[in-house]
Amino acid sequence: MEWPMVAPAPVVTEHAAVFRDLFDHQCQLRPCQHEGTGLIVLPTKSLAHMARGILASADNTNLSRVLAEAPGREDAVNRRRIRFRLPQTTPHRRRRRASRVVIDDPLCEPVGSLLDSMDRPYHHSAGTSPLAQNPVTSGSVSGPVRGLLGLRRDRRDEARTQGAACVAKPCPALTIPTAPTGRKRLHQPVDPTGLQDPACRARHQPVRTTIALAIELVEEAIRHQVPVGVVVCDAWSLAEDVVRVLARRRQDGISRLKTNRLLETASLQVRDAHGWPLQLPSPPIAVEDLVPLIPASAYRPVTIGEHT
Repeated sequence: MEWPMVAPAPVVTEHAAVFRDLFDHQCQLRPCQHEGTGLIVLPTKSLAHMARGILASADNTNLSRVLAEAPGREDAVNRRRIRFRLPQTTPHRRRRRASRVVIDDPLCEPVGSLLDSMDRPYHHSAGTSPLAQNPVTSGSVSGPVRGLLGLRRDRRDEARTQGAACVAKPCPALTIPTAPTGRKRLHQPVDPTGLQDPACRARHQPVRTTIALAIELVEEAIRHQVPVGVVVCDAWSLAEDVVRVLARRRQDGISRLKTNRLLETASLQVRDAHGWPLQLPSPPIAVEDLVPLIPASAYRPVTIGEHT
């Protein structure tokens, strides 16, 4: 049995006062307080359960209408949240050098297909393409202090951008592949020409790659003065554009490198056990070919917790 929510939780009411000036009136703020309370106390985190438990609501659909249709200020609320949170967590965070910003693009597989930004992104761990949302997120990790910094929705769907029509206009003789893989390969040579059309550019502007969204989240974290010592991402987000931004911002980065990536080894110096420099093959060289050439003396043990 679920108890009704007669009022927002005291902790929610206390912190909601920080955002009061970002809402036009109390009728916009109150549903957000009920939503925050429902996310804390209800075992099932859904709008249907929250609406049924709110005694102050005149209609069960009131909560969903307000959250979906009321003019929102998501960016302003998030900026205020981060600015409010940083001084509160200062005594508990580690120093800046030991703080991390983590970039990830998880797959969220909801029930139903009517939600915004639904697509069939590739699930590289399972080898499938489920119906899901594929947001790009950034989080802060600094000792015991952990939390979400930003979120961007991935909106790479052909129906929204009318990609086939945009390609056919500047390149009428081009055959457009029907398979998703072929369409993705087509973007790189065709997009510079297609985006010269103002109508195509207007539709394409909100549709950006996960790499572009990841870069935006990194820049946003630095702009909000979040402590950033190292930016961490997976192998899918390790791209030349991301590395270039980190170098320009003088930020360190850690990621996993695919074994088939090619490396320029002209500036790489590897020494043997006697300290003599090793002669490496002329670049470029694949990671899987370079690793066997590195002697054991080039590594040093690192202890993390109980593991070495």
